[in-house]
Amino acid sequence: MLDTPTASSRVSRTKTRVRYPETDRMGVAHHTHYFVWFELGRTELMREAGCAYGALEDDGGVFFPVIEAGASYHASARYDEVIEIETRLTCVEGVRVRFEYRLRRLDDARVLSEGFTVHAACGRDGRPTRLPEGLRLRLAGSGGEPQ
Repeated sequence: MLDTPTASSRVSRTKTRVRYPETDRMGVAHHTHYFVWFELGRTELMREAGCAYGALEDDGGVFFPVIEAGASYHASARYDEVIEIETRLTCVEGVRVRFEYRLRRLDDARVLSEGFTVHAACGRDGRPTRLPEGLRLRLAGSGGEPQ
């Protein structure tokens, strides 16, 4: 049933390095880049699920604009540190998908930030649309054909 929220155990881990243009003069990453890292993690999770954004948009006509986002910051990411982005798909329902994120510094496993994004599935016309059943199942880790 499409209206029933589906919890997912799907988790992805992606590593990246804090680059110089992401930092201020003290070598501390600007808070806005955390959302870019969230997107990096989300993109990789989708790809691992067989739902690469490009194919969804080009072939399936399904887009996922962000409709809500939030983050809490626990420690600073600094220039040249390697961070791990843990991305978890926590809810798939109707037209909405929710991802949660945890960023850790790789060398000491310190949690730097936790956050979330909520997305609405939209068609090419920009209007909300229910997630196709196969896509919903694929994202939830319940099988289905890649979209």
